[in-house]
Amino acid sequence: MQQFQNALSELKSQNRYRSLNLPAGIDLTSNDYMGMAVHPALRAVAIEALEDGLDIGAAGSRLLRGHTQVHADLERYAATYFGAGGALYFSSGFQANYALFTTLPDRRDVVLYDGLIHASVRDGLIATQAKSYKFAHNDMDALEALLKRHRDKAGHIWIAVESVYSMDGDVAPLADLYGLAVRYDATLIVDEAHATGIYGADGKGLCWDIINAHGYDHLVTLHTCGKAIGVAGGLVCASVDVIEYMVNKARPFIFSTAPMPLQALLVRKSLEILASDDGAQRRKKLFKICALGKDLFGGAGTQVIPIMLGEDARAVEVANAMQTAGYDIRAIRPPTVPQGQSRLRLSLSSQLESSILQGFADALQPYMEG
Repeated sequence: MQQFQNALSELKSQNRYRSLNLPAGIDLTSNDYMGMAVHPALRAVAIEALEDGLDIGAAGSRLLRGHTQVHADLERYAATYFGAGGALYFSSGFQANYALFTTLPDRRDVVLYDGLIHASVRDGLIATQAKSYKFAHNDMDALEALLKRHRDKAGHIWIAVESVYSMDGDVAPLADLYGLAVRYDATLIVDEAHATGIYGADGKGLCWDIINAHGYDHLVTLHTCGKAIGVAGGLVCASVDVIEYMVNKARPFIFSTAPMPLQALLVRKSLEILASDDGAQRRKKLFKICALGKDLFGGAGTQVIPIMLGEDARAVEVANAMQTAGYDIRAIRPPTVPQGQSRLRLSLSSQLESSILQGFADALQPYMEG
């Protein structure tokens, strides 16, 4: 249709056209931060489970026979692992976030969200009947001003943040955020997508200190399973009442076919590995490469480093040059990031050697001068 052809032509003229490209070269772009996506133990578990007759598909939604023992086992294990009253497993982190924000806030409520929150939350907020308001990234004064403005008018206030931000790699001030949630009787929803498996005791996330001290009072967490965990899906962790409410009210959960049983089995096995000495050694290697990454490129010291280039065309040009040199790194452009903040998103892994990262820095240097 002509309208789509015109839209695609406009994207191309703006250097914002995207296409699907197969992996090629050294991985500096995926979210497999701990190397779990290629872990031989997960491969062995998958082969054994299939040979033992594990069903390929769930064949229905969780409420219509799609709920299997491996789903139940994962949720029980995850609730214990993350110190929650209960856990609920979704097919993806996007689906889990969308379910949270289309289910928990009602029409009388208000959602206050960080300006850099993920698209899955934004889409959930578009679909919810609750009113929503943005506050400047990690700005606690701006958030508190909104809390004061709405506390007497809202049925309940929800605060939406990420613990590690996916495009900038910086960290939310979680202790301050939780303090504000308690003070204003709000609920803090934290997307731990880029922290799970890496930060906190045994990779339990950056909210772990809060959970250790206060449990899930004023708190809901989301743990994506397709990044450091290396599989797929999303785990919502919360009080028993919140989990049971979502089972009964979350339309993305109720009306979706359950995740493959094998997927649930592998998520549990990955969590077990991440809590073991193997996981500890992988975190140690990742933190070492993160320290080198900060020395070479700046950033917040996490495994996500933005290499700021500004204009879309320049980001595409530099990304293409790095790919030609053998490094698989991609250009990140609006609407994923704000206008004028196009960049390369450097993603570090425990499997990445220091010499390779130094080689990438050397290859990039000529494009960063002048």
